Amino acid sequence: MRIVKNIFSAVIYVLIIAVGVLAAIFLISGVKLFCVQTGSMEPSYPVGSMIVVESVDAGQLDVGDVVTYSMNGSTVVTHRIVGIDKENRTLTTKGDNNNVEDVAAVKFENVIGRVVFCVPYVGYTGMILNTNFGRIMAIVVLFGIIGAFCITRMNRRMKDDEDNEDETTKNDRQK
Repeated sequence: MRIVKNIFSAVIYVLIIAVGVLAAIFLISGVKLFCVQTGSMEPSYPVGSMIVVESVDAGQLDVGDVVTYSMNGSTVVTHRIVGIDKENRTLTTKGDNNNVEDVAAVKFENVIGRVVFCVPYVGYTGMILNTNFGRIMAIVVLFGIIGAFCITRMNRRMKDDEDNEDETTKNDRQK
């Protein structure tokens, strides 16, 4: 049973450290995460994927690059570049799964970045966490894990104290 407790503790510590390290890397590097919510980029980026986007100067982009950009200030889109107009500083984009190019050209200043890679299915977590229910469930799960960890630690200490008392009592009887 003690081995299970130690493994549980180690897993919790590793998860905490991993989340902290990833958060620090994303903050320092300027990398952003987005969830793929539509099928316009399938099969390259399936619905529910988490895409990692690096900041890039729009002037350095090439035809074929997949970019994430802001449209109308609030809508974020990820599509492939099919044309570049450097004079007007705009991009023509198209979803891989779409039959036609996007109607509106993308201004260079609306480009958030270039997609670096994709992790399938992980984006569903982000989509859930963007809902009130998802946030509440995340907090409940987090407190549950912390509570279980604390209870495990308290039980271990109580067991160690009992073992020490038993050892002391045993030694006193032998004297």
